[in-house]
Amino acid sequence: MVSSSYRRAILQSAVLVTIVFLIHMSHDLSNNNDNIYNNNLDTHEIKSISSTVTESMPTTNGYSNLSCPFEMSKFSCIYMHQGVNHQVAAHASMDYYRQHLEMIGETFRQVLFEDSHTTTTTTRRSNKRRILLSGDSLLRQIFISIACNAHSILPNTTLIQDAVIPWQDPWPIVYGPNNFPSIGGGVHGGFGSASIRLVNGMELHYVPHRGYNSDPTAGEPMIIQRLKEDIANYNGRITFGTKTAMPLSIDDHVDVLVFQVGIHYGLGESKTVLNHFANWISRPLMSVTGNNKDNNILHDGYETLHGGNNNDSIEQPPSRTRTIYITTPSQHFNTTNGQWEIMSMTPQSKKCIPGITSNPRADQEKKMLKPGVNGDVLLDYDDLQFGTMHVQYGDCSHYCMPGVPDGVATRLMQELLLV
Repeated sequence: MVSSSYRRAILQSAVLVTIVFLIHMSHDLSNNNDNIYNNNLDTHEIKSISSTVTESMPTTNGYSNLSCPFEMSKFSCIYMHQGVNHQVAAHASMDYYRQHLEMIGETFRQVLFEDSHTTTTTTRRSNKRRILLSGDSLLRQIFISIACNAHSILPNTTLIQDAVIPWQDPWPIVYGPNNFPSIGGGVHGGFGSASIRLVNGMELHYVPHRGYNSDPTAGEPMIIQRLKEDIANYNGRITFGTKTAMPLSIDDHVDVLVFQVGIHYGLGESKTVLNHFANWISRPLMSVTGNNKDNNILHDGYETLHGGNNNDSIEQPPSRTRTIYITTPSQHFNTTNGQWEIMSMTPQSKKCIPGITSNPRADQEKKMLKPGVNGDVLLDYDDLQFGTMHVQYGDCSHYCMPGVPDGVATRLMQELLLV
């Protein structure tokens, strides 16, 4: 039997190692604070890791009511529903978020315990991954969710190392219940492209292809055509283009492309865009590495070659770009299939219904995109019965935040952390 004194010594050693690690992380973050692009976020100071260490894992925190510097006010039901006695959507969304906090916290803690300055000797090229996200405002919600949970899920700790959020001023105001207005510009107003870098080196760059405020050219409406040309011009690889908030060069490798068609196309147009995405982008990217039997698996990792010494490693060239497609979320308008019906919407049809039997956009996407055939991963929003958690007041497309997008964003992060 192992003596109690021996167990106590082992526990004390583990605690000491944890303390040394967190102090090292705190030092690294504090050294990088001068490089953080605040971009009018001065009222929300980015905090470095607290020097206070407990024997237990950090408790889960979270965000709400514009406590996160990356939130857009129009998506915050707690903020927008001020003065309303029955905040059904806000309460339902917060309940959903609380129910998923444990999963969210466990996922984002993995970021904390990865070191962006080291290279593993077994499975990964390095912990630095560059992610390109392209979609409309529905995918922007996923980006916001990742940024806000990384910023606030752990108390006194941010997982954001750098952030470039070009808030626009002005930004269109929307009115919630009780005629309460959203913020019309600057912080918590609205933004198009945006970038964050996490403390483990992962970068996420969101660039809208549809639904961009007032100036489509500020986003990238022709991104599929551009990516098709990239594959032809750069020996089967794609680039970040010129619209990212953090400038990148054509030599910067896209580790993962996250794509979503969104709601701004009709179903016929969406089918065409999906065909182009599958045949011009995702299928060609899957064939880049030739006879690799794991081509169709997103999380096969990055292999490293090792010298005679376990501490030495020689990196292989970057693996091919993986693709993740996120199905377009359900709309819950009071119509035949929940979709917005152009030219026929009435005040009654603009009211959100609790559930629908099917989402024609997601059904089409799941029928056309097959993991391992013309894409790597397909993430299903799986939200047919979440109609009570939309923003409401005529918006049955976007969900309240925090809420449903946080669950999907966490599933996305789980995939990205395995790359």
